[in-house]
Amino acid sequence: MQKIRGLNLNTDSYSKRMNAVVCVTVCAISIVLIFSIVNQVFADSLKPFSVENKDGSGEKSKQVTGDQSDHTRWALPANAIARFGKGRIIQMKYSPDGKQLAVATPIGIWLYDAQSGKELNFLAGHSSEINSVAYSPDGSTIASGAWDGVKLWDAVTGDLKVTISDITVRSMTFSPDGSTIVAGTDHGPLHFWNAATGLNKAKFTGHTSIVSSIAYSPDRTTIATASADDSVRLWDIATGETKATLTGHTEWVTSVDYSPDGTTIATASLDNTVRLWDAITGNHIDTLTGHEHYALSVEYSPIGNTIVSRGWDGVIFWHVDDENDAVIMKGRIPKTSSPTYSSDGTTIAVGSYDGTVYQYDAADIETNSKLDLRTEAKSLLSGHKKWATCLTYSPDGTTVVTGNEDGVHLWDATTGQHNATYKGHTSIVSSVALSPDGTTIVGGSVDRKVHFWKAETGQYNRHRIENHIYSSILANRPKKSRLEFVTSAIYSPDGTIIASAINEYSIHLWDASTGQHINSCIGHTDFIHSIAFSPDGNTIASASSDKTVRLWDVETGKQKSTLVGHTDKVYSVAFSPDGKTIATGAWYGDSKVRLWDTTTGSPKGVLGNHELTLAIAYSPDGSTLATSSGKDLRLWNTSTGLLKNTFTGHSGRIDSITFSPDGNTIATNSMMDGTMILWDVTSLSK
Repeated sequence: MQKIRGLNLNTDSYSKRMNAVVCVTVCAISIVLIFSIVNQVFADSLKPFSVENKDGSGEKSKQVTGDQSDHTRWALPANAIARFGKGRIIQMKYSPDGKQLAVATPIGIWLYDAQSGKELNFLAGHSSEINSVAYSPDGSTIASGAWDGVKLWDAVTGDLKVTISDITVRSMTFSPDGSTIVAGTDHGPLHFWNAATGLNKAKFTGHTSIVSSIAYSPDRTTIATASADDSVRLWDIATGETKATLTGHTEWVTSVDYSPDGTTIATASLDNTVRLWDAITGNHIDTLTGHEHYALSVEYSPIGNTIVSRGWDGVIFWHVDDENDAVIMKGRIPKTSSPTYSSDGTTIAVGSYDGTVYQYDAADIETNSKLDLRTEAKSLLSGHKKWATCLTYSPDGTTVVTGNEDGVHLWDATTGQHNATYKGHTSIVSSVALSPDGTTIVGGSVDRKVHFWKAETGQYNRHRIENHIYSSILANRPKKSRLEFVTSAIYSPDGTIIASAINEYSIHLWDASTGQHINSCIGHTDFIHSIAFSPDGNTIASASSDKTVRLWDVETGKQKSTLVGHTDKVYSVAFSPDGKTIATGAWYGDSKVRLWDTTTGSPKGVLGNHELTLAIAYSPDGSTLATSSGKDLRLWNTSTGLLKNTFTGHSGRIDSITFSPDGNTIATNSMMDGTMILWDVTSLSK
């Protein structure tokens, strides 16, 4: 029996209200909640669209090259050696003949053989996160929608056929005859394009906010759209006029679907409900309650006797009892997402929060009144998960060590093969480091403990550090009402001391052999995100939300100096290998990476404009400084301060950066796109 293990992963990043976009990311150094408000009025006139054909001079798709059996090397960005992880699941769709399953992720679309689960292709080419995928009715074309527009792909070869750019797409579908692409945007208009040429055909206006879902009526006369303006609109396809507006939801309407017979419309909303409407009159029929945390999508089975809805709390199956004119909750699968039916209604695919895609016999699932995680799966696909919260190389460079909710993972640095998983923590592993001799792994966790494993065997060591001293040391200081956890745990260069940072104010020093507390560094007035030892082991630098970087004497725990200059929260800090310079990076409000003299604490310079710098690392020889700028990796010449190169390939912001010990490879991790990329830097001049 297959058991689905659950992780706390939101696959769609919907927000609570209107245009609020909530991205919850547990980084290597922190848990960050971002709210960005978008409120713009879309121009009434049609905006000119950029259309590129496959044989034109514009953008080309990234083809599967190299070892066809090794998907870690498919469609890699320039300078990348390998990509581990397939990206978290955004949406899934079966091909019309049921032979393929397309899984949309932030980095691209994976195509699978629906029977064997074998990877068939990987479609990459968007410059932003994909949010929707659809097959043409004849199955020959796949459409993908993203913030940078729509792309049409050959479903067999994976070739890029047409690109429609210069528009932010939030939802998308093909017309029933396959001749038209219909897309909903950020600001309300519904756009129609010729599916063969990408040329603009029409635009319907009426919604005042994001159009999050689109559905054609079975008789092809009406389009239903769901919107963040809390309404559903029914459009006359021939005239573009609004036939009816369905109101009743009290929050963003996230999804809409027609029953197969076209008599009923089902809608899902952030108000936690699924509502049923008369498709002809627009009258409200019923409200289905059962989701406890948002309702994000709704879909009728092709047979029409089942409705499947999903929320952050999982998937719910509803039985449509026509005889008694009722809809009854049949069961639920918690901690799952992205359900989709095959076109014949015999199979349903469900994504688990652990990144596995399960395929079930629809009849078994729909008739099981005690639906649970032990339901037998027909087949499964794997790899679609949040990659890691943190990462580092082993001292010999042969292994990459990562941490996440599942534990500490060891990967072959050359092949990407997963070698082992070590457990012992009770919550997310937020930081990992190896002892200088490579024998011990230390992991900081959201469970407020520092855990130890033997690197070779995975044996959980005899002690773990529990930061109970936190309450006694800081008893007289005001506490902020948020989760306390270990943001960073690192070894001193000689391996005798472990320093651990607590997100609330403090750094603790421990004897690496006994686990006994040595000292504490107290002085920050806000969240500590990152810490680093100086190469000689005498100083610790800490980066904090109080907009400062502080230097601490390891022997006494006393503060040596405070580096002031950042204008926003400081998230990353690193010493140069010679110990003379400290590099620091900050949040969006401070676009500079700043360099400081370690001895005097004086500013030495700044490096360019950065979108967001969550990670910084020096090369082992000190000639290069690697910085994250949002989702891009930037490499700087430390002698001249000039930019050497910018590597692009992540579709989500970079959380972690680490050099291999020989300095030839850089590993970067993004939780938002669910991947780790290894980059070749041997070709860069010193």
